[in-house]
Amino acid sequence: MEAARLWLAQDPDPDTRAELAALIERADLAALRDRFGTKLEFGTAGLRGELGAGPNRMNRVTVMRAAAGLAKVLGPGKHVVIGYDARHKSDVFARDTAAVLTGAGLHASLLPRP
Repeated sequence: MEAARLWLAQDPDPDTRAELAALIERADLAALRDRFGTKLEFGTAGLRGELGAGPNRMNRVTVMRAAAGLAKVLGPGKHVVIGYDARHKSDVFARDTAAVLTGAGLHASLLPRP
């Protein structure tokens, strides 16, 4: 429950914040365990998973954390091109990624459309 509260405090997305707040309010331990019991892993197709709150879902926090990890590996001054597709929130995830990379000193070029 503490991990869920900490996540809630840092989540910039009103949809996933509302989802998580409702789970905490209901004390839905099974749903919270499913979302917080493990983390999405970066596989051959990148990050893939169900949209929702928590580290075992695709959401803005998960994407921003992955972008921060990429920035750390690449280091400042590198140039990254970011594209996205028509899936739900893909454009938001792309903008968040660009913001994190730029904030870490990389040059991010965001493609204008899917």
